[in-house]
Amino acid sequence: MTDQLSTIDSSSSQRRLHVLMCAAACHPDLGSEFAIGWQWATAAARHHRVTVVAGDAHGAAEAIQKRLDQDSELRQNLSVRAIPWFDPPRSRMLERLWVAVPPIYYWHYRRWMRQAAEEMRLVVVEESVDVIHQVTFASYREPGRAWALGHPFVWGPVGGTQDVPWPFLPSLGLYDGCRHAARNLLNRWDLHWRSDVAQAMRASAGLSAVASDTRDEINRVFGRSSVVIPATACGYGIPAERATRSNEPVRFVFSGLHIARKGLPFALDALGRLTDLPWFFDVLGSGPLTERWKRHAERLGIADRVRFHGFLPRAEAVRVMASADAFVFPSLQEGWPTVVIEALSLGLPVVTTRQHGMADMIDETCGFPLRVDSPGQLIDDLASALRTLASDRDTLQSLSAGARRRAEHFSRDNQIRAIDALYREALEAAGGTTR
Repeated sequence: MTDQLSTIDSSSSQRRLHVLMCAAACHPDLGSEFAIGWQWATAAARHHRVTVVAGDAHGAAEAIQKRLDQDSELRQNLSVRAIPWFDPPRSRMLERLWVAVPPIYYWHYRRWMRQAAEEMRLVVVEESVDVIHQVTFASYREPGRAWALGHPFVWGPVGGTQDVPWPFLPSLGLYDGCRHAARNLLNRWDLHWRSDVAQAMRASAGLSAVASDTRDEINRVFGRSSVVIPATACGYGIPAERATRSNEPVRFVFSGLHIARKGLPFALDALGRLTDLPWFFDVLGSGPLTERWKRHAERLGIADRVRFHGFLPRAEAVRVMASADAFVFPSLQEGWPTVVIEALSLGLPVVTTRQHGMADMIDETCGFPLRVDSPGQLIDDLASALRTLASDRDTLQSLSAGARRRAEHFSRDNQIRAIDALYREALEAAGGTTR
């Protein structure tokens, strides 16, 4: 968080709370929403007893139990009640319909959230609970019913308010452009007219926003204050200094789903203007647009300098990122992208858009936060930033040092203190006691 990462008293004079948490996505070995759920559960367990009602997706229950078996201290403070997850249809045609028509997915998700609320109700009946916390998915759109269980309710990190900038929609292609235009409009409707969202906002004793723009939107629409706490914190050992490789081409790296809003073609277009300089580009991840992006690199004449790795195991993906000199992430719409935090943890300067969570993470001391006025402007600015990094090793080293400092700001310890303060302030706001 930019406004909550400060020294907070977590002294032993404050009593240990029992936090009942709903984390639909919670997995110790996966990224994105699953990493958010796991990080917040284990962060809360540093000072409190935590019971997590989690979705058993991608083997989450087994992976969590394995981690608890390996960590006796965590096992004493954290317990999990796993609820079977809803899997996408096995039919390829139905799976495409599942992705293309979000209401189908959300119908299943709401049904899971109702099951989670019933499981949480059992915990409330069986045990003494101090705080109820809705964590993942980190979206305002489906608040669930945990807020109605009659205990101090904390909601966050709340995201999902972010839109793709309207001038960029035509560049995404007909299908994705129309899809994101519809999402932009739906955001306005849901924020202003969804009664369950308004009820959950009013019922919240504590709110955490995923980024500053979401914090401002919550205040504007609902008149509620919230704090920005990092959805994920820097978790790797931050390197003291990155070695220089002055005689080798600069290595850029991208990581993320291969979907339109991630904006990789803008980076490819920018690199197509840098053929006079030595560089190499590693592209991690996969998705429906992988083959299209490969063809785009071929049309630009840079395919021999771009390697599409596909989906790699986490440890191998981290190794590829660690071998790079800078991280390139021209995404148009994010909440709090975990992969940017991972890049900072590795001491990588970040070239990204001045959008959403990235605007909170990246400043001029650790990278290039770029405006998003138009596709042409973004490509121009990307080309300028990448040219600087490819030709000026002193700037590259300076920004790498800045990335390490920025990673320390978003440290795990700061995240833990902020979450602890959120609980205690929420309990006091609801008329409870923290001592």
